[in-house]
Formats: sequence, C-alpha cells, structure tokens
Amino acid sequence: MESGKDSIELKSDQKIEVEQKQKTESTNFTILEIDSLFNNGILTKKFYPNMSYCGGALYGYYYKDELKIIDSEYGAELGFSSKKIYCNGNKILKINYREYFPEDGKYLKNYPLEKYEYDPSKMTYSDTIYESTSLNKYEFKKMADNKVVSTIIDSTLMKRLIDCGKRMKTELESINK
Repeated sequence: MESGKDSIELKSDQKIEVEQKQKTESTNFTILEIDSLFNNGILTKKFYPNMSYCGGALYGYYYKDELKIIDSEYGAELGFSSKKIYCNGNKILKINYREYFPEDGKYLKNYPLEKYEYDPSKMTYSDTIYESTSLNKYEFKKMADNKVVSTIIDSTLMKRLIDCGKRMKTELESINK
C-alpha cells in the first residue's frame, strides 16, 4: 500500500510541475509575442521628451495604446546603462538591464596617475547584463562575457529596477494625457 501512496504523491507533484510549466510557457509566450510585435514593426514607438529621472533617454512601445516595452538608455562620459522592460498591463514580465562602465580601479592599479599620463585607450570596461523574468517567483541571471556568472537574486538591484520601471511607466503615461 505504501507504493500506492507514493504514486498518488508523485502524481500530485507532477500535476504541480505541469501547472508551473504551463504558467512559464504562458509567460514566455507573452514575452515572445511582444518580441514578435516589436521585431515586425507593429508596436508604436513614443518618445518621452524629458530625460527620465532613472532611465535617461526613454521610449515606450505600444500595442493598441497599451504599453508593452519600456526602453531606456542613460549615457555617461565613458559608459552607459540601458533597461528594456516588458509589460503586460501593470505586470512587469521581464527586465533586461545592462551596465557598461569603465573599470577605473583596474586602470589605476596598472597605470597610477603619479607615473602615467591618462590614456583612455588602455581603459578596460565591465559589460554586465542582468536578466530577470517574473513568474510566480523571479528568475535572475547576471551575465558577463556571454557567461552566466550568478543566478542569485540581487534583491536591492531588483527593487531599484522595478521602482524605476514603474516610474518610467508613469513618465510615459504623462505624454499620453
């Protein structure tokens, strides 16, 4: 009889696993659908005329007046950061965040200013991409050099990105009034 109990428990676990897989596929389909709309030029692009508080240059991509993608880039003298946020109603489905900044510490270690004249051609850059997909829980990847270097959720970064996404959405909504 014990094997029968195990069988019932296994079926219950399998059912939960199938339901989670279906939710994942549904969300991925929505992201894929938005990508398809974007890639086929079906989304309407709108520019936020002011500099976004947390995003820099800001664009919204709409499907039938519903915001589907928030796209921003904040440029600095030697680097930049960018955010691409996929939306479905008030829900954030996916965030791609990229940081491309000079590695000042490495440069100064190798070329101390007391000994060398500053040479920007010798500067190295960090190019880090953070990708988070929101399902029932967050899936998080930190990538550098096209390799996943961490899947541990950086909750401080996620809170900052989500808050910024909400703020940029509000900024974009202000141009549609």
